[in-house]
Amino acid sequence: MTRRLLTTRILYVSSLLLVACGLVSVRVSTQGSTLSIAEVKRIGASASTAADHGRLAAHYRTHAAEHEADATTHDGIADEARKRASTSDDAWDLARDAMHYAGHSREAAEALRELAALHDEMGKRAARSK
Repeated sequence: MTRRLLTTRILYVSSLLLVACGLVSVRVSTQGSTLSIAEVKRIGASASTAADHGRLAAHYRTHAAEHEADATTHDGIADEARKRASTSDDAWDLARDAMHYAGHSREAAEALRELAALHDEMGKRAARSK
């Protein structure tokens, strides 16, 4: 096996391990706060109580945390790839693409936090109107 192929495989396996560890830790810490897609659609279409909006806000906050964790994981992948850049032709491409994905994950997390804040406010208004 050539040195380049070995290095590429090591980068690939390292990346998978980083992603797997990040996803496991997110799932453990956020279990119970997420809704199914069907629940989000159902509650989102008819939310009128503070409890409904609270459930949606919690779901969006949990989902935002998952995206932040994913971004952090991909930052780590990029950092590891940069360390090996002199020994692998693919390392810079991996680092670039991982950073690109991390940026989009952070944007998604911010949008989800905004949705959570909106539902928090809608829940407060629903509570006051009763």
